[in-house]
Amino acid sequence: MFTLLLALAALLVAGSTAYFSTLGIATLFSGRYLQVLIMAGCLEFGKLVATSFLYRYWNKAPKFLKIYLTAAVIVLMVITSMGVYGYLSSAYQVNASKTGIIDNKVVLIQQQKTTIDGEIKQISERIDTLNQSRLSQEKRLSDNKVRSTLYIYNDIKRAGEEIKGLNSRLQELQKMKFEKDNELITLQGDNSRVHDIGTFKFVAQSFNQPVDTVVKWFILILVSVLDPLAVSLVLALNVATRGTVLKEVDEIIEEEQPTTRKIKLGGIIGTGFVKQK
Repeated sequence: MFTLLLALAALLVAGSTAYFSTLGIATLFSGRYLQVLIMAGCLEFGKLVATSFLYRYWNKAPKFLKIYLTAAVIVLMVITSMGVYGYLSSAYQVNASKTGIIDNKVVLIQQQKTTIDGEIKQISERIDTLNQSRLSQEKRLSDNKVRSTLYIYNDIKRAGEEIKGLNSRLQELQKMKFEKDNELITLQGDNSRVHDIGTFKFVAQSFNQPVDTVVKWFILILVSVLDPLAVSLVLALNVATRGTVLKEVDEIIEEEQPTTRKIKLGGIIGTGFVKQK
């Protein structure tokens, strides 16, 4: 049962490694994608077969063949790791570019909001100034100390019209600001759906490192384990299956092997061979 479990683990790990590696290598040479995909798949299969061959026939194979196959397996492990690294890096860049676009939009909207807030502040200050000026003019009219009041009425009228226009502009700015806030909420929702980047951002902030650096080291650690584990599981499967076969062969030989027993014939003690059943 454990041998079957080991075989399943070897198949899954080696299969997933070959899948990511072949796609990564084929992506690098997209001009002949299918051809490169087939070649990379054959190399992956050949690597596993060569690993099994080296284990099973190490004592029988010629020296030059052992040296070449060992070097080929090591080089193919490096190539596989590079293919997996390229595939995972490409997958990260897809979401990273989406996040970068969203972040740029967020920065732009925040800058627009800052501009809107500045204009709102200026308009509010101007409205306060006009209101104070109009109150001052109205106070002068109430004192009855001014001979000609026409220009005062004109100033009050102009102030009122300007305040009306400023209030209209203020309402437009408030509406624009509300729309920008809604856009920010939407972008934050889009950004939260990119789960892997969000996780890497949290880790990067925890270690005070750029996100790209954290992702690079994570992929390197993953790659350093993936293909060596696949090759090791294939070797372990060969060890397990060979041990099982040898055990069965030993049991058959033991069952067929004659054993020595003492036989008493007419008072003479002799030695004979009796075949075990």
